[in-house]
Amino acid sequence: MFELFAQLTNELRQNPRLRIGLGIIVALLLTYGLSRLHVYEKQLQQNYQEVTGRWQQLKEVAGQTQWANHAQQAVVLREQLEQQLWQANTKGMAQAVLQTWLQEEIFFAQIKDAGLKMQTTLSVPKYPNLWQISAELQADFEPKTLQKLLLAIEGYEKLTVVERLEIRYASRSRMTLGVTAYFLETPTPSQK
Repeated sequence: MFELFAQLTNELRQNPRLRIGLGIIVALLLTYGLSRLHVYEKQLQQNYQEVTGRWQQLKEVAGQTQWANHAQQAVVLREQLEQQLWQANTKGMAQAVLQTWLQEEIFFAQIKDAGLKMQTTLSVPKYPNLWQISAELQADFEPKTLQKLLLAIEGYEKLTVVERLEIRYASRSRMTLGVTAYFLETPTPSQK
């Protein structure tokens, strides 16, 4: 091993091209190493700035005192919204309630040749105790009676949405009205 090292140092002393080549290799390795260190330093600085920024945000949020206030306001808003929802114990009962109400409003609006078809009850995603119930009304079209019905739907205290209105003019003008209501499941006494 010692002989190999001595031979290498001897060759370096005698051959200037070998010394220049070795110097270039060492310079390239140093340059590459410094470049990698510079990139690593920039990444560390960027990470540090992101972490300190998030830390500042957390400190600001933690320093806010109105969170209890916001939570109380959210509870009040939720209760107000729930008061606007229809309520029923079962999906079948919800469909029956909506159908009865719509039939009464159709009668009061004096809509002629009305056919009411209830659609399948759907559970609202992410809200397991909330149901969406749709109905479709097909009837003769008369502007005054349609206006009465739309005003009754819009003015009703429970959340009811007119999703579609289609009017077809022919020898006998017809309309199709799509209505959706949202029901909140109310537990029966045995479920409480």
